[in-house]
Amino acid sequence: TEAWSEASSWAIAELQKASDWGLIPDVLIGADMTRPITRAEFAAVCVKIYENLSNTKAQPVTKSPFTDCNDPEVLKAFNLNLTIGTSLTTFSPNLLLNREQAATMLTRVYKKVTMEGWTLENDSQFKLNYDMPAAFADDDKISDWAKDSVYFMVANNIIKGIGGNKFAPRNTTPAEEAALYAN
Repeated sequence: TEAWSEASSWAIAELQKASDWGLIPDVLIGADMTRPITRAEFAAVCVKIYENLSNTKAQPVTKSPFTDCNDPEVLKAFNLNLTIGTSLTTFSPNLLLNREQAATMLTRVYKKVTMEGWTLENDSQFKLNYDMPAAFADDDKISDWAKDSVYFMVANNIIKGIGGNKFAPRNTTPAEEAALYAN
């Protein structure tokens, strides 16, 4: 049976691969994959990717720093430095994830798995090695904190532009697209 209730035809083969590899988190099993994904749902996707790539079971922080979220997958992602809150005390789990946030979280997964000693605190000491793609026409709309991650993901063909040489950094991401990033 399919792990999703609805998906666009272009996404089905990749979603099946993600399902076969165990990369669809429980929170998305049976979900409508055409709808935008939330921050909490994508945190769960990132935890699955991390666990798969590192062959390590992620552990949540003992006590949630967030007043609005006790989701174990979010707390695992936070403990791994894959995500942070929208403030020191809030995570905003139901806020829709945008494209630059997705690129940043996925880059953090990559760094956590491949760069020994990497944390958010010492992130500036860990440079990504990639050939910089041509700047997007909307490069000025990409947040400074996300630029390196956006272009790293694009250079590695994990996230693409939306056409017209635009990245659309603040567009929300459908769940099926987010699950495809795992592949």
